[in-house]
Amino acid sequence: MNQFTKPAVILFDVNETLLDMTPVKRKVNSILDSRSGFRIWFGLLLQYSLVENCTNQYHDFATIGNAALDLAAVALDEEVGEHEKKAALSLMGHLKPYKDVKPGLQLLKQQGLRLATLTNSPQQTLMTQLSNSALTSYFEANLSVDAVRKFKPAVEPYQHAAAVLGVAPSEILMVAAHGWDIAGAAAAGMQTAFIRRKGQAPYTLAPKPDYSCRHIKDLANTLSVLQPGNPEAVSAR
Repeated sequence: MNQFTKPAVILFDVNETLLDMTPVKRKVNSILDSRSGFRIWFGLLLQYSLVENCTNQYHDFATIGNAALDLAAVALDEEVGEHEKKAALSLMGHLKPYKDVKPGLQLLKQQGLRLATLTNSPQQTLMTQLSNSALTSYFEANLSVDAVRKFKPAVEPYQHAAAVLGVAPSEILMVAAHGWDIAGAAAAGMQTAFIRRKGQAPYTLAPKPDYSCRHIKDLANTLSVLQPGNPEAVSAR
């Protein structure tokens, strides 16, 4: 893979990359009565999605998220009712995009780049999120791990995305704000771009991201100087 070659397709993670999860963070922290509540819950959500991968089971991300709230409540010695859990998880369908997202996506579209999404969320949740955030029109394909019943960062979702999009993994740039997502995409042979959202960092034991940008608009400006197959351009850090 040549990190200096302009990709054919830009593939975006959704939650915390395009959509701001602050309302969910506040709600989860509130019902768990802890400023660390969201971080504990989300960590458990990822942990048990990997358990599903390793044990060849599949419950969708929303179902695991519900179970992870119970586990987080036990960890924090709190009690969380079904109504509270439903109220927190329902916010996932109504997240707003970060301010840089729409201008950045528009710049990428103006460069003639193909755009798509790949998420751990269920397909129905994904489509609701994109519709409610007015992002649907930017993407030619919106893909969920539902299709392969394996969660990122397993390589299968990325490989499936490449097959659906009709390009080699090396022609895809995966854009994400989570180090584990970047590591998975790199393992699948994709180019990678890390978006430096607050509190996020690349996984230092995985290959370094090809690009590290402050936001989506910054990434678009970086890619604008590249040409397909041009080895002279330099990746921004």
